[in-house]
Amino acid sequence: MKLAKRMIAVIISVLLICAAFAGCSSNKGETYGDTVLIIGYTEEAAPFIESVNEDGTATGFIPELWKAIFDSVKGDLKSYRFEKVEEGYELESDGGFKDSQGKEYSAGLLMGAVSKNNGTFNEDYSFTEPIISDRIIAVVPKNSSVKSYADFAGKRVVTTDETSKAALEKQNTIFAACASVSDAKSIDDALAMLDSGAADIVITDEFQFIPKGDTEKYEALEGELDKIEYVIACAKHSGWKDSINEAIRELKSPDYNDGDGFTPIVVKYFGYDASSFDYETEGDE
Repeated sequence: MKLAKRMIAVIISVLLICAAFAGCSSNKGETYGDTVLIIGYTEEAAPFIESVNEDGTATGFIPELWKAIFDSVKGDLKSYRFEKVEEGYELESDGGFKDSQGKEYSAGLLMGAVSKNNGTFNEDYSFTEPIISDRIIAVVPKNSSVKSYADFAGKRVVTTDETSKAALEKQNTIFAACASVSDAKSIDDALAMLDSGAADIVITDEFQFIPKGDTEKYEALEGELDKIEYVIACAKHSGWKDSINEAIRELKSPDYNDGDGFTPIVVKYFGYDASSFDYETEGDE
């Protein structure tokens, strides 16, 4: 079978980007060397990256996933460490990391809450199949008369953050039909507005709603206003993309090891199966 790839429009701020990293020194005791992969990240955005320690170790979904697949993709690498980079850091061109002898190193990967379709990201990098997806959805009470996005006319809508608000505003016809659009401070406040009758519809995302939403009281309309897809992105022609795809595929497949080791990691950090990862190699049935 031909290589299957699903590229759908997004937004993460998880970003895993691969590139060549300068490896010059491998003296014993040095932080950086030709067997150490430097992983750049722009910010600690839970649950993708929850914390980064002074020794370069990190916690969160991305660090645990990377730890699980590192042996499958490392080649001659012996270890890796996380280093914070500035927003707009460009792999293969920006340096910024120095070893104990003052030699400068560049990040080989960028990891975190980074998504596709952000600036020139799609042009600058290659990237894996989407690993995590976050749909922007509409939530209504179970007994609501609102059954689809065609029923927004004259309704009071509340959004839970800037991302959900922007997604609604992009749908010009739906947005214009609303009687009012207001902002809530949190998903809990927004759902309380539904309960009190102060709002008819909540616009939020699955990351917020599914772990907290009471499916006995609320339901999400079929479809979505937008979808944010988080990927592992790599420098063009670096070779990382396919090897990472294959490593995650094997981690997820029940045919390898002791079963699906990928989905439990997703559920641990997101509270539900937020994965959209779908990858097949040539020859798969």
